[in-house]
Amino acid sequence: MASLAPNAPDSGASFALAVDIGGSKIETALIDSAGTLLAPKQRIPVPFENGLGSLDRTLDILGAALGDARAMPGRFAGLSVGICGMVDAAGLVSVAPNLHWFDVPLGAAARERFGLPVRVGIDTWMAALGEATFGAGRGVPNFAWLTIGTGMGSCVVLNGAPYGGDRGFAGTIGHITVDEINGPPCGCGRRGCLECYAAGWAIAREGQAAIDMGHDTILRDMARQSGGPVTAPMVFQAEAQGDPAAVHIIGQVVRYVGRALGTMVNLLDISLVIVGGGVAQAGRDFLARAEAEARHHCFSRVAGAALRVVPESLPNAALFGCAADVFARARPPHAG
Repeated sequence: MASLAPNAPDSGASFALAVDIGGSKIETALIDSAGTLLAPKQRIPVPFENGLGSLDRTLDILGAALGDARAMPGRFAGLSVGICGMVDAAGLVSVAPNLHWFDVPLGAAARERFGLPVRVGIDTWMAALGEATFGAGRGVPNFAWLTIGTGMGSCVVLNGAPYGGDRGFAGTIGHITVDEINGPPCGCGRRGCLECYAAGWAIAREGQAAIDMGHDTILRDMARQSGGPVTAPMVFQAEAQGDPAAVHIIGQVVRYVGRALGTMVNLLDISLVIVGGGVAQAGRDFLARAEAEARHHCFSRVAGAALRVVPESLPNAALFGCAADVFARARPPHAG
C-alpha cells in the first residue's frame, strides 16, 4: 500500500514527478516506486485565458515542478501527466470539456519544452492504475474507477490492467446521454450528458436555480454570506441541515449516480467500484446511498449483493497512477 508520510528519497531511490490536470486545479507530487509521497502535494489553480485553459501557462507550472524534482536527491525516473479529457498515444488532447480544449498537443508541447519523454494519459485511467498498483484495487483483477468532481469519468480494470479500448478512449461515462433535447449544455459541445446532472457544477447550478425560482431555502443565506453564487459544497451542507431544496437536489444526484453504477455492473459483471472526486467526498453517506440505489438497477441479485462501492484510498489516485506509469515504462521488458 502507498505511504503518505512525506519522506525525502535516499541517494539511490527512484522517484517520479506526477501531474494531475483537472478541470479547476493542477496537482503535482513526487512519488517513489514504493508508492511513498515524498513531499506535500502542490495544488495550483488551472490558468485560464479568455475562458480557455492556457497551454503555455500550464507548461510553466509543469516546468516549475520539474525544476523541484531535479533538485531532489535520488534518481529522477520521469514525468507522467493525467488530464481530464480524451488523449491519444501521442499526448494529443482531442477534447477536455472543462478546459475547453480541442486538439491541444499537450504531450508534444511538453516534450519540446522540457527535452524529455512525457507521457500524457486520461486522468481516470491513471487513477485506476494508481488504485490497482498502490490502493484499494491492488490484487483485484476486475474493478471500476469512477470520479465525480468538476467532471465525471470512469475507467475499468480488466484482468489487472486498465482497459482503454481501441483508441484509449474507453470510460467516458460522464458523456452518456441522458436528455439530448432538453438537457443542459455540456462542455463537450453536446446537451444532456450525465455529468450535466451529477458533476459539481451541475449541483451548484441546481442550487442557484432553487434560489432564482424563489424556493424557501437556506442556500440563499449561504450564497449571500459568501458573496458569490451557490457552490456544490453549499448544497451538501444545506442537505445535511435538512433543507428541502438541497435534499431534492442531492437525492436526484444519488439516483443518477446509482443508475450509472448499476449499468456498470450489468455491463461488466464487476463487484468493486472505487469512487473519487470532490462530489463523492462531500456527503457523509453519499456513496452508501449511491450503492443502495445501484443495487436497484442491477439485473442480477447476486451481482447486486456482491457490489462494493468504496471511496478512493489514496490522496489523489491519479497522481499515484502517473507515478506507477513512469515506473512501468522504466521497467525492463519481462521484468516482474
